[in-house]
Amino acid sequence: DLAAAEDTHAHATQELSRTEQQAEAAGADELLQQLADLRAAAAEAQGNLRSREAVLDSQQRNLAATAAQISAKEDRSAALQAEAAALSGKIEELNRQENELSLEIAQFQHQIAPLESALADLEKEQAQREANERALQDALRADESAYNAALLKQQRSDDALRQLRHDIEEDLGLVFLEESANGEHSDEANADAAYQPLLPWETIVAQLQPLTELPAGLEDNVRQLRGRLSRVRNVNPDAPREYEEAAARCTYLETQSADLSAAIADLHKVIHELDTLMQAELTVTFNAVSEQFVYFFNTLFNGGTAKLVLMDPDHITASGIEIIARPPGKRPQSLALLSGGERTLAACALIFAILRVSPTPFCVLDEVDAALDEANVDRFRATLDELSGDTQFILITHNRRTLENTNAIYGVTMASDGASRVISLRLDGERIVRGDSGGDAPATARDDASDEADDALAALEDLVQM
Repeated sequence: DLAAAEDTHAHATQELSRTEQQAEAAGADELLQQLADLRAAAAEAQGNLRSREAVLDSQQRNLAATAAQISAKEDRSAALQAEAAALSGKIEELNRQENELSLEIAQFQHQIAPLESALADLEKEQAQREANERALQDALRADESAYNAALLKQQRSDDALRQLRHDIEEDLGLVFLEESANGEHSDEANADAAYQPLLPWETIVAQLQPLTELPAGLEDNVRQLRGRLSRVRNVNPDAPREYEEAAARCTYLETQSADLSAAIADLHKVIHELDTLMQAELTVTFNAVSEQFVYFFNTLFNGGTAKLVLMDPDHITASGIEIIARPPGKRPQSLALLSGGERTLAACALIFAILRVSPTPFCVLDEVDAALDEANVDRFRATLDELSGDTQFILITHNRRTLENTNAIYGVTMASDGASRVISLRLDGERIVRGDSGGDAPATARDDASDEADDALAALEDLVQM
């Protein structure tokens, strides 16, 4: 197409030259018309030539791109062929390993059969020995039970024998059995009657003449004498002195008890007076805080209503307090059902109400404006300005609109040397009055960084003015 266009252009040029020559001999008007036609044809031919050149250029670019793609495909094909060859070799190696492993598995399977038979024999033997062990354990438990029963029976027999000996000694009074079951004298029961020697049974008591009939009233006399004897045992000669000491101690304790009773009565009276005073003061404070809470709630929400409600009005000192709030356009609801920003404003309203009723020297607020939008932040700032006459507020914040209303800013910046530096700015509206750089750096280091600090202060002043 380009060659044909070039031929057409050359032919048109020749025709133009020939026509110009003819125009010299022909009339002026006709020649001019023919000249114009020929020039139009030449222009059209040039346009066709340029379009064909553009098409040729596009085709050449497509051809180059196609050639590049063909080269890339060929490279990819060669890489895939190399990878296929490598994979074929790997597959052959894996097949060889599989065959070797199959042979080893077959060998191990031949070895497993006798081992499993031996294992079955060992398991049978283990089961038989476990059965024997259980039988022996059952026999051991039976023997232990029999042994424990025999010990218990022996202990009961010993207890019965000791009780019988005690009964005999009690019945015989000042008589002891010469030999006990274990070969020891059993005179311990009457050790408290050491002032009178005991009569041995075998040598004296057993040889006495038996009585066929007891005198009348003898048992009552013996019982009375035994009672009197039991009462006169362990006489304490220090009893009068101990009684006097106990009486003096009792008198002292009675005096102390009377003093304590009087002190308890006085304390109850003071507690009652304090409860009455606390209830009265708490009622007055609650009413004042409730009134101021309604005011600050309306200010911060730009409308709406709110109130503080005592959960137990009859016992105000132990009563909880519930906040009922109704932001503009909403129905009354408890504080837990409000959104994050609404809860923040309600909490701020309560804090501001307490500060209005009972101002404090300073108040620290940490990120209280994080959930507030710009309109709420402006009302929050205005409320702080209203209360700042009696209380100094210290705010921890990242909100730019809150920073615009402060009198001083304290922050931490990092210089080019990587050291942290405390920056403080004293503001008067949007103008920086003073800026100090804190820290423990030497004076020479601060002098070296003075220019950098000045640049940082200028940047901060521009930020504040924004």
